[in-house]
Amino acid sequence: MDGAAAGIAVITTTILFTAAYFSGQVFVGALALLLVGTLLGFLVFNFPPARIFAGDAGSFLVGFLIAALTLKTTYYQQTQSGPWYPVLMPLICLAVPLYDFTSVTILRLSQGKSPFVGDTQHFSHRLKKHGLTDTQTVLTLYLATLCTGLGATFLYQVNLPGAILIFIQTIMVLAIIAVFESTVKNDKYKNQL
Repeated sequence: MDGAAAGIAVITTTILFTAAYFSGQVFVGALALLLVGTLLGFLVFNFPPARIFAGDAGSFLVGFLIAALTLKTTYYQQTQSGPWYPVLMPLICLAVPLYDFTSVTILRLSQGKSPFVGDTQHFSHRLKKHGLTDTQTVLTLYLATLCTGLGATFLYQVNLPGAILIFIQTIMVLAIIAVFESTVKNDKYKNQL
C-alpha cells in the first residue's frame, strides 16, 4: 500500500531513536535519524498517490534496518538499576505491524495457504475492503502505530503501574482494530442476506 511501510517505519524508527537517546547511544541514535531522514525523503514521493515504490527489496531493507536498530539499542542498563520494563519498548512500538503479521499468518494457515506467499489479506487491504480510501487507510495505520509508539516512549519514565497502563493501552488499541475488522465480516454477512 502506498506510503504504509515508509510511514510506519518513520514512526517506529523515531521511537527507537528516543530509546537510543535515553540510553546514551550516540551511534545508534545517529543511524536511526539517518534512516528517518531517508524515509521522509522517500515518503514525499510514496504517499498516496505514489509516484515511486520501494517494492519488496526496499521494504525488506527497511525492515532489516529497523530490526538491526532494535537489536543494537540498549533498553536496560543494570548499572543504573532502573526498571526492567523498557525492554518491552520494541514490542509495544511495533504492536500494529506485529498484529498485522500475526493476523495474516493465522488467516493464511486457516485457509490452507502458505504463510510465505503474498496476498491481499494484510490489515491495510482489510481496511480498504471496509471502504476507506488509500489515504484514509494509511493515516489510520499511522495513527494506530503512533498511539502504541507514544506509550512505548514513556516506559523509561514510569513506575510499574504506569508500565501496566501502557501495556493495557496497547492491548486496547489492538482490540479497537480487531473490533473494527469484525464489522467488515458483519457487513459482508448483511450484504449476503
